[in-house]
Amino acid sequence: MSDTIRIITDSACDIPVKTKLKNTEILNFYLTVDGKGYEERADFTNKEYYKILENCESIPTTAHITMMRFGEKFEAMAHRGVKEIIVVTINKGGSATYDAAVMAKNMFDEEHRGSGVRITVIDSACYSMGYGYPIIQADKMIESGSTADSVIAYLEETFKHTEILLTTFSLRFMKKSGRISARAAFAGEVLGLKPIILMDHGDTRVVQKVRGDKMVIPNLIKQYKQRTSDINNYIIAYTDEEYGKELYSACVKEFGVAPIMSFELGAAVSTNAGNHCLAIVYAGKK
Repeated sequence: MSDTIRIITDSACDIPVKTKLKNTEILNFYLTVDGKGYEERADFTNKEYYKILENCESIPTTAHITMMRFGEKFEAMAHRGVKEIIVVTINKGGSATYDAAVMAKNMFDEEHRGSGVRITVIDSACYSMGYGYPIIQADKMIESGSTADSVIAYLEETFKHTEILLTTFSLRFMKKSGRISARAAFAGEVLGLKPIILMDHGDTRVVQKVRGDKMVIPNLIKQYKQRTSDINNYIIAYTDEEYGKELYSACVKEFGVAPIMSFELGAAVSTNAGNHCLAIVYAGKK
């Protein structure tokens, strides 16, 4: 265990609130829904947020973690004697959080020359437990005595291969958020098409359109099997518990192995994907 190494991340990592992290601090995103402000992980549970999504009139907005908040955290950690600060953020293509962390690091370095504090900012190029799960492992590495360089190398190597397959049973939020064009969403609703979306190293694209709800999970699993060399190591996520249970059972039946973990998607992803979606997180083919 080292008291001189700490990780900072943002709440879009979706690490379950009950998870014990001894060396990691999570900065929560702030959201606005129909004019009312919320703090993720503090003002609502995931299930409560899904109900908020069900009833909201406008698409919620999320404010990125600011340079000031990162700077305050750097100062506090340095004051406690932390010498290695590792910042891991949500995909920089989907949030200004990474850029804010870099600016805060540069300002800290300028104001504290010779302090001996090293700040490393890593863009996960991913969302949710795509970087949340590696952070849990990195936290354990620090606890067991790994060096900062080892932790950084592990995180950077893991993020090179992390992928997420996401699907939704309702196009309402993807249409409103611009993730899918209004025209494509309308056609999908009329024809009963559901998109399977690949989140791959910062890129997001539709890889398949499935007709009918019953075909969504089988094709999600099919896409997963095509994109990994290790089908036994996977994580599943959901915003609809019943669909989550169905995906869990289908995966166990198909692979003979339960997922590493099953969790609820947080506000950052569900705001854009909606409250009726599923995902599989895994390592893509190297």
